[in-house]
Amino acid sequence: MKNFNRNFCITSLLFIFIFLQPQFLYANDISVEEKVGDFLVNEFEPESILVQATEGGSFMYAKAKGVVIEGVRLDSLSLYALMKSNFAGADIKNSDKYELAEHIYMSRGEVVILEKDVLNYCKKETEDIKGFKDLNIDFTKDFVKISGVYVAKFVFTFNFRLSATAKLSFDSKGLTLTDVKLYINNVEQPESLSKMLVDKINPLIKPNKIPFPVKITDIIMTDDKIIFTGHPKPLKDVNEWRYKR
Repeated sequence: MKNFNRNFCITSLLFIFIFLQPQFLYANDISVEEKVGDFLVNEFEPESILVQATEGGSFMYAKAKGVVIEGVRLDSLSLYALMKSNFAGADIKNSDKYELAEHIYMSRGEVVILEKDVLNYCKKETEDIKGFKDLNIDFTKDFVKISGVYVAKFVFTFNFRLSATAKLSFDSKGLTLTDVKLYINNVEQPESLSKMLVDKINPLIKPNKIPFPVKITDIIMTDDKIIFTGHPKPLKDVNEWRYKR
């Protein structure tokens, strides 16, 4: 009887182990899309994020909303990528020791910046400049116009209306202002003065602040936003992982 009880207990324990082990392993197995999602959340602290992945992680799509990089809010940051063959087994739990770019074979990206977010950024950057006020930013389909008033007090008070037009570029140098023209009281200033101003501002976002390659082919400018895009497309009928702050 004792042998029966002992054998029964052993058999029962083996039965429980065999049938519960797959569930245990499954509960601790983290999907590729969740691994990448956790990494992006830790890296960017976005307002929300969607990560899609095919089985095994060969193709991926990610879209993060409300990403702030070096004080500039990006309305969205998207990436479509073909991953290297060893990606599914990569350890990406610790973002400090992992570079997503190393596992990307090719990619297409998109960055969307709103006019109101650029204005908020510039206001913060100029709030310590004594005498500068009435800052405004206007997006058009051709360029970005920045204007304001500088008040200088000597014996008298002088009001200088400052304005500048520029284009935004997103390339290997990061997000930068290009083709800048500076005006004081509607008079265009020397190129050397514009260059001195631009050198202090650029780059708005350094390329190493985005930890994966973002290939951009087109720049689309509207009255309220600028889209730097390589036309990434979401995946269909694949695994998804979502996050919302």
